[in-house]
Amino acid sequence: MIEPVVPESFRARPYAREHYSAIARWAAREHPFYARRVQGDRPDFPVLTRQDIQQDNDALLNGFPVTGRTSGSTSMPVLVSWSRERSVMDKRDTAGFIRLLGGVLPNVRIVALAAHKQDEHTIDVTEPIDVQARFILRRHAIDGACSLVTYPSNLEMLCRHVLEQGLDMRFMRRLVCLSEVYEPVVDELAAQAFPNALATCTYSSVEVGLIAGRCPHRPQNYHLLARKLGVEFLDPEGRPCREGEPGQVVVTDYWNRRSSFIRYALGDLAAPVRCGCPIPMPALTSLIGKVRGVLKHADGRPVLFTGLSPMFRDSPEIRQFQVVQPALGHFVVKFVPKQGFGLEAFHERVRSHFEADFGAGLRIDFEPVDEIPRSAGGKFHGSICLA
Repeated sequence: MIEPVVPESFRARPYAREHYSAIARWAAREHPFYARRVQGDRPDFPVLTRQDIQQDNDALLNGFPVTGRTSGSTSMPVLVSWSRERSVMDKRDTAGFIRLLGGVLPNVRIVALAAHKQDEHTIDVTEPIDVQARFILRRHAIDGACSLVTYPSNLEMLCRHVLEQGLDMRFMRRLVCLSEVYEPVVDELAAQAFPNALATCTYSSVEVGLIAGRCPHRPQNYHLLARKLGVEFLDPEGRPCREGEPGQVVVTDYWNRRSSFIRYALGDLAAPVRCGCPIPMPALTSLIGKVRGVLKHADGRPVLFTGLSPMFRDSPEIRQFQVVQPALGHFVVKFVPKQGFGLEAFHERVRSHFEADFGAGLRIDFEPVDEIPRSAGGKFHGSICLA
């Protein structure tokens, strides 16, 4: 009788313990990807990285057709297979999140068409911002659209355009962001540009679908889809994080028996939290996003880019920015300059902030560009660590 070792995070939670044991027991016995990695009557499943999956993606698919793939913005994409039932489950979870927000509203979607279905309510996120704004106004005039679905970075640019042009967006009632990390600056801008809209966001991945949705009562928290997924928050030594302590987000999909994801590290950082609101679901907070965007000090310590990004956003000399770290102590600052501004003050400001966070003796290269390109999935990355 196979009885898998249950991760410490799940041992005191009956539902999680039962469903983790069920999928792990099945995978150890039936799935070729895991049968190669765990043995014995007490298999202990290791945490898997994206690189682990990519090295043996065919075995993970187990002969099933590919139904989804990650954008590959960090490396080669991960290929995924879902059954029809698993897809229906994810749609049901998304519908439940929308009900928490007050129900379905007529919407417009400004997303990457490579990953989303195109129709009369949807345009590609690569369209110019003025085209996007006109599209929103046109759909509102045609069918009363009052909800927008897009990415946080795109919403930020839309907000700035709306404010600069003095556009009236008071009809908008809801803003739903997906795929990227949602930073506080977006809330501040949205409140000015779309004053009557509730701004919210989801946390999801191609591999396991919707993971959590922003709490409508305490927006700093996200409620986990714990019926569908087991979620662990692990410190650098692999131990469960304390409440409020950020760690690696590791997920187990209880229901996918095609390309099963068991203890899969998404590459994101977040912290477990007790929300205290009326919604009876576990929660996370301090969602930081991809570890690839966490820069490194010369001694190897991680430095969150969220502390530096406001400096770039508040710099009047630039329109867009991206920081790439090719090696410890070396940074390339890419930026789109504004006309009519000198750059000496910007360069000095960047050097000062970086020396405060990373120490002296840094190499900082400044690279003016015409635009910062989006990833294959339509996202902007403010920082990329290659060190």
